[in-house]
Amino acid sequence: MISANKLIIVAWSLVPWFCMLAGLHYFHSILWTFFLYHGCCAIPAIIWKRHHWSKHLSRPTARQLIILLVAALLFGAYTYYAYHLVGTHIFNKQRALASLNFRGFRPDWLIPMSIYFVTINPLIEELFWRGVVLNELSSRDTKIFSLPVLWTNFLFAAWHVMVVRLFVAPLFLYVGFMIVLSVGVYLSWMYRKTDSLVLPALWHGLVFDLAVVILLWSVVLG
Repeated sequence: MISANKLIIVAWSLVPWFCMLAGLHYFHSILWTFFLYHGCCAIPAIIWKRHHWSKHLSRPTARQLIILLVAALLFGAYTYYAYHLVGTHIFNKQRALASLNFRGFRPDWLIPMSIYFVTINPLIEELFWRGVVLNELSSRDTKIFSLPVLWTNFLFAAWHVMVVRLFVAPLFLYVGFMIVLSVGVYLSWMYRKTDSLVLPALWHGLVFDLAVVILLWSVVLG
């Protein structure tokens, strides 16, 4: 029988959808979107279920950090050149800029948003999705391709679709979903392998979210 706590977290994992809907399509505000998702959804769960993740914050080894930095450089360079080679076929720049402007974006937000994306955002998302949702629904020994793990990462990817659809051509929406799903599974595997959320959070921010920042700068300034 599923415990009450598990049912609560299952329901809680659906809340980001409503946060995105309200922030992006009701308030039409990037700031409201982050406030609802991070401030009203993720952080309360992180505080409430801190016993799940508080002992999983060990520092990465020097070797892990070197691999991380190499991956960040290579993936960042790949993202930059891929966008300039085929980005016009994937991203609808006019639609993306219109969507950003409609939701209050200003060019002088680029730097603070970029810093937020590679620092605060990955930390909150890893503590919420891997630290709370994944840990509540599965144990340390649960296989990576199990229902609880797939549920966690399916929901992690699904709410991203609401953001991705504002930027990419419809044909590539499912590709974007599969990429984010794969990233989530990879970060979950890394967490289980290292028993620490620090390395997945660093990968999330310095590899994957940095790629998003590079795309954002390319769309806005390119």
